[in-house]
Amino acid sequence: MPALPTALLLLSAALASGAASAAAPTPAAAPTVVLAGRLIAEPGEPSLGPHTLVIREQRLLRIEPGLNPAIEPGARVLDLSQATVLPGLIDLHMHLSTKADVDEDTYGSPARLALATASYARRLLRAGVTTVRDTSDNTGVTYAVRDAIDSGLIEGPRILASGRTISRTGGHGAKRAPSWHIPYSPAACDGPESCRRAVRQNIEDGADWIKLTVSGSGREAGGRPQAEPAMFEDEVVNAVAAARQADRPVAAHAHSTAAINLALRAGVRTIEHGSYFDDESVALFKRKRAYLVPTVFIAHHVASRLDLFAGGRDGRSADELRAWADAAKTVPGRAWRAGVPLALGTDGGPSFEPTATALEVGYYVESGVPLPQAVRAATVGNADALGLGDELGRLRVGHRADLIAVDGDPQRDVSQLLRMRMVMQGGRLVCLGDCDQAAPGSPAAEPAK
Repeated sequence: MPALPTALLLLSAALASGAASAAAPTPAAAPTVVLAGRLIAEPGEPSLGPHTLVIREQRLLRIEPGLNPAIEPGARVLDLSQATVLPGLIDLHMHLSTKADVDEDTYGSPARLALATASYARRLLRAGVTTVRDTSDNTGVTYAVRDAIDSGLIEGPRILASGRTISRTGGHGAKRAPSWHIPYSPAACDGPESCRRAVRQNIEDGADWIKLTVSGSGREAGGRPQAEPAMFEDEVVNAVAAARQADRPVAAHAHSTAAINLALRAGVRTIEHGSYFDDESVALFKRKRAYLVPTVFIAHHVASRLDLFAGGRDGRSADELRAWADAAKTVPGRAWRAGVPLALGTDGGPSFEPTATALEVGYYVESGVPLPQAVRAATVGNADALGLGDELGRLRVGHRADLIAVDGDPQRDVSQLLRMRMVMQGGRLVCLGDCDQAAPGSPAAEPAK
C-alpha cells in the first residue's frame, strides 16, 4: 500500500482522536439563568412581569414566572431583575461591506475590507442586532465574515448573505467595478437563461438569499412611481424559479409600482423599499404572503443631503428627490394600515452608527405604526420573513437564545433600544452592563437606494 501523504496522515490521526473523544460522553455544560424583571416574549403583545429564563446549549430550555436564581446548582446567573428582556433585533436590509466615504486603500484590498466589515459587525452585535440579512456585496467579502462569525473566530451578528446583486446589464447594483475597486464580475443577466445562470452562480458562491433589482434606485429616473421595471417579466420569473429550485428565497429591490407588482407576481419573498405600492400590490402581498421591507432610515438620510444625492447622470432634481424621500417616509404606516406583512430594514452599513436599526423602529412609529407593532416588525416580522420564525424573533422554549436587555419598556419608549444593558446571541453572553456601543451621531454619506 503506498504511503499516505503527511496531510492525510495528520487528518486520519485527528479523525481517530475525534472518534475516541466522541465515544466518551461529555458532561452537559452548566446552564445560564437570566432573571428578567420584565419579559417581552412575543413582541407586539404587552410585556410580562418577572420571569426566569434557563438557557442551555444555545437554546431556551425553560421560561418560568417569577425570579428563581437557585433553579439549578452551578448555573451562571445574570441578574436583570431591573431590566426588560426581549428577543434580539433583526435587520433585514443592510450592506455590511459598503461604505460611502470611500477609502480606496480599503476598497482595493479584500483583506482590509474584510477587517473593516468585521469591525462594523462587532459593533452591530453590541448594539443589540443579533441577526442581519446582507442585501448585496459584489466582492464576496461578506461571505468570509459570515463564515468567520459562524465558526466562532470573530464576534458579530448571524449573517444571511445574498452576494452579488442580480439585475440587467448596467442595472442598479450590477454595474462594472470602478478601476480602484476590488475586481468582480457583475451578476448582470439579459434574458431568462442568463438570469437563471446568474442566480445559480450566486448560490454556488455561497448565497443564502438572492437579491434582484427590478427598478432603479430612489435617486434615479428608473425609481419614479410610473417607471417601467428594469428587468423583463421573463427575466424576473426565471430568476425566481432558479432560486426556488435551490430553496433560496428572493428579495426584490423595487420602487416603482410596476416593478413592485411584477416582482410580487413572480413570487419573491420580500420587497425592498416599496415606495410606490398600490392597491394591487396590497392584494398581491397578502395572496403571496410576501413581506415589505421599508427602509425609512435611508430616506431620512437622503432628505438631509439633497445637495449630495440630487442630479447626475439619469438622476433626479432636488425637488423630485425630496418628493421620493417624503413618500418613502410614509411607507410603513401606509402598509400597516393596509394590512401588508411588515418586516424592517435600514439600508444601513458602516457609514452609519450601529443604532440605525433602533432608529428605524422609531421612524415606523412616526409614519403611523403603533410602537409595539414596530418592535414586532424588527423581531417577529423579520424572523418570519426569513423563514426562521421557529428559531428566532420570539422567546419560546426551544428557540435560539438571542436576547437583549434594556432599562425600560421599549414598547412604551422606543429610545430604550438605543442603550443595551445586555446582549446574548445563541446562548453566548456578548456583553453585560457596558455594551460599548456608540451613541447615535451624524451619519456619513451613503448612496441612496
